Amino acid sequence: MNTTCMNGLRYYVGENRILLPTVSSVLKATQPRSSINALSSWRHKIGEANANSITLRSRNRGNTLHLLVKQHLQGVSVKPNNSFIEPFWYSIQPVLNKISDVKLIEAVVPNYKEVYAGKVDSVACYQNIPHVIEWTTSEEVKVKEEKLYDKPLQLVAYAGAINRCWNDSLFGSKINHALIVVALPGKEAEVFEFDRAKLIKYWKKWNQRLQSFYHSNAAKRPILA
Repeated sequence: MNTTCMNGLRYYVGENRILLPTVSSVLKATQPRSSINALSSWRHKIGEANANSITLRSRNRGNTLHLLVKQHLQGVSVKPNNSFIEPFWYSIQPVLNKISDVKLIEAVVPNYKEVYAGKVDSVACYQNIPHVIEWTTSEEVKVKEEKLYDKPLQLVAYAGAINRCWNDSLFGSKINHALIVVALPGKEAEVFEFDRAKLIKYWKKWNQRLQSFYHSNAAKRPILA
């Protein structure tokens, strides 16, 4: 699915050339003021150069881990080729060992009912139960879901799009479980599980952000490419 940018926001070009805002663009455009202020304060505290360096390092780390996970789930035998990513890769091995029946890997999933799209990391069985799975990295343990910030909203947006797009065709039933795996250096990965009740809770919050996006000046609904 092709992409395009408008007003600094990214869209997938869907059927009949309808523009579907990416999940990331929706979340970025609807960030709470408190989150924006906290990020600004952090950047001011450590300096722009340090903030940019940390952000770039985190992005590169995440991209490298995602590539390794993708190759592994595709059946390729992989091994980190540098010490930068090696501890994060070994952190997620216990989780990877519990994954089977992989259906989707970094797949773009459109949702034409709520009108958005996103690229999901993985859809597979975890401990024999179908899950939507997102992989991320962190230097420190998160402990609480609140420390995942918008990750649960991103996760449930993908889950909703998958259920709209595939219904029950992937596993014979809709997906009612999801997972955020946080790779940590020198420690076993943190695993945050989301059952149906949690997904419903976050789905409501995601829809509020999505409606806020469409009601703002950032976008008009729907848009044709």
